[in-house]
This record gives sequence, C-alpha cells and structure tokens, in this order.
Amino acid sequence: MASEDVLTEGEIDALMESVDDDTSAADAADDGQFRRFDFAAREQSLLREFTALGPLVERHAEALGEALESGFSIEFTVRGDTPSLLTVADAVASLERTVAVSTTTLSPLAGPVFAIAPADLLSFVVNAYFGGGSGGPAESARSNLTPTELRLAERIAEFQLSSMINSWVDKLPLEAGEINTLGMPDRLEMLPASEMLLRIAFTLSAGDFSSALSVMLPFAALEPYRERFAPPRKQDDVFEGQTWEPFFRRELPGIELEVAGVLATQSIALADLLELEAGAVIPLAPAEQVSLKVDNVTLAEGRYGSFDGVKAVQLHRLASLLFPAAS
Repeated sequence: MASEDVLTEGEIDALMESVDDDTSAADAADDGQFRRFDFAAREQSLLREFTALGPLVERHAEALGEALESGFSIEFTVRGDTPSLLTVADAVASLERTVAVSTTTLSPLAGPVFAIAPADLLSFVVNAYFGGGSGGPAESARSNLTPTELRLAERIAEFQLSSMINSWVDKLPLEAGEINTLGMPDRLEMLPASEMLLRIAFTLSAGDFSSALSVMLPFAALEPYRERFAPPRKQDDVFEGQTWEPFFRRELPGIELEVAGVLATQSIALADLLELEAGAVIPLAPAEQVSLKVDNVTLAEGRYGSFDGVKAVQLHRLASLLFPAAS
C-alpha cells in the first residue's frame, strides 16, 4: 500500500484543472477549504536579501568583457542583467534551439554550475576570430554545433567562471572544477524540474551584433552563505576613549553589595548533633498503606495493625481483586 500512488495521474490532472478554473484564490479561501501558497514568490523574496549580488554582477560583467577582448581580440560591450530565480523546467524551456552548455563545480558551493553560450554568439566569434562573414548560419537551419564552436564555448565558459571567481573573492572565495561542454542541456535536464536556479545573465553587443551569456547555479547551494551577501548590519554605538569613566564614577557609589564570609568550618557527626545515646528511640510514623510486592508485582495491599498482642499487617485487598481475570 505504501508503494502505491495515493492519486492516479488522471486524478492529479483533474485536481490541477480545478485549481486553475475560474474560482479565484480569494473565493477559495473564503470557504475555508485551502489557501494558495506561491513558492516562487517565497524564493524571490529570499533573493532580495542578497543585495550584494547586484554590484557583484556589475564587476563580473566588466571583468568578462576584458577577458573576451583579451582572448578573442573582439571588443564586446557587456551589461549585467538583474539576477533572477527560475525553476530547472523554466531554465530548460528558455534555452535556444542550439546552445552550448558547460558543466562544472564551484566549491564550496554544492551541486553543478552551468555556463550557457548560444549558437549565434559562437558563430559570431568563429567568424570574427578566424575570419569569415558577419554572421553564422541562420539558427533555424542549425541543429548542432561544430567541434570548433564547442571548443570556443568551453573557452568562453572559462572566461565566465574566472571573472566570476575574481569578482566574488571578497564575498565568497570560489574554486572551479573541471569543465565539460556539450551541445545539449542533458545534464541540466537531469536536475529535478522544480529545483530553483540562480541565473546570472549578461547582454553582449559588438557593433550591430547582440547576444547573451548566462551562468546558472542551484540557489539552495548559495543560501548557507546568505549573510555574506546581505546588507551590512548597523553597528551599535560604542564608547570610545574615556567617555565611559564619568558614567562608572557616577553609578558605582549607589550600587548595593552583599558581602558574605566564612569564619570557620568544623566536621560533626549527626549523632552528636542530635545528642543521641545508645538505646535512644527515634519515633517513625508508620505508613498508612502497605503493599506486598514480588518482583515489582503487587500481590496484596493492607495496613498496619496488631494480632495477639504483636504487630501485624492486615490485608484487605488480594491480587485476585487488584487485577481483573484475563479474558
């Protein structure tokens, strides 16, 4: 039973259709049945706490432009876009038909990191760097990347990651792992479709040409370091110099102190303290109830009494009356 789905696929589809019908969220909440919760809005609110990402992206864009110009002798104008959050499913859907996806790691961040380079940018770099026309084949006519474009995509990914590492060093030192570049987003599609990714995107332009680059990493890997990207906390005012001295001189005389001291210590026996002698009798009040137990099992209950002039225990409840007979 535990291994079976609670709802069939058809039931799930019907449930989702009922949620997306004409009934508004407010109307549904009025009848007390459910309340919608926007998980994407929660993630976006968390991203607003990473205020340092904006300046870091600007530094990243500047360093990336210098790296591309140094590596390919092409003067790109690189502009950093506002960092955004999106699910893996949305990230895959946003990719162009032909794209290079470079996969690596950035320790200490957990999980894979993806550097995305579209085919039009790779074709432009090939033609500008090695000589050729003003652009590559039309995207609609392309279904895959050439080996040269894949090598250039990996080189561009190195520029993206190295400029990111240099830009983030003050906030979070990073170290890139081995890069693997493919002409398809297979490794990106292997992640859970609902997992949230942080996308750091750039718009590149050179003359009349314009394209984009982006880096995507799991947002959950960045959350443990949220404090490093949060706005600085306002520090409390601190007394400096000798400003504290008048305060203590004014307040100390009025503070009450309790002083305690030990004059001497002495060891004494309890018998001496109670003045007990041989044959002394200490009266002990007998217990009102007495229980007869064997191995912590109560067999009888009673009370103190006497019989034929001697002390005895009068039993008034036996085990057969204490415990009901087993059915």
